[in-house]
Amino acid sequence: MSKDFRIEHEGALSATPQDVWDAVTRDSDAWSMPFDMTDTTALVWEPPRRSVLRMEIGDWFNQIEFDIEQTQTGSYIRYVHSGIFTDDWENQYDGARRHTELYMHTLVQYLTHFPGRRFRHFEVLAPESSITTDALDKVRAAWGIHPSTPAGSKLTLPVPGADAKQGVLDFHNDTFIGVRTEDTLLRVFGRNHFGAPVAIGAYEYGDQARPEQEASDAWAGWLRNLYGTVAAR
Repeated sequence: MSKDFRIEHEGALSATPQDVWDAVTRDSDAWSMPFDMTDTTALVWEPPRRSVLRMEIGDWFNQIEFDIEQTQTGSYIRYVHSGIFTDDWENQYDGARRHTELYMHTLVQYLTHFPGRRFRHFEVLAPESSITTDALDKVRAAWGIHPSTPAGSKLTLPVPGADAKQGVLDFHNDTFIGVRTEDTLLRVFGRNHFGAPVAIGAYEYGDQARPEQEASDAWAGWLRNLYGTVAAR
């Protein structure tokens, strides 16, 4: 059954309104996912303060709003995502709410550590065998993370096809893992909680030593080795 939803987030940022505006419009795939403007109407477009983008198909709609206010220490952002979920409402809402929490945190990480730098983003999926309740435990074990490991802890990551990287655990809950290195934000999406495979997203900043396809293929191979290729039951 179709049902409306509304997800809100707000918080302070130590960045100018223009830098925040650039991040949430032009450079959205530097910390989130690229926003497809196809078939999207800009109901409000007032740089660098406010935008409202809406997509409609029949009675269905999806709308993203950003309000950016200047403060003495930077900016204050208010984000609203509203629309209609047509199937499995509770699961879709929980997934969207949790992803919002992660992405808004990642926006802060991007604006704090990598603002305005060249970037590339790719995401790779684990095999369907990762659709199990304990799937993230394998990533935690490989990266030396325990359920009680606090944010800010230092890690050494085995990067497939490259030298190991020193990093900091910047986000960790039962659904997602976030690690920041000197030139990368790694995000592990525990979408097994929502009936989908685990995924790893990499946001790489600056000039990278190896081609993107080589890097994404290496991570995909790492996930295949981690989870195997046996179909989930």
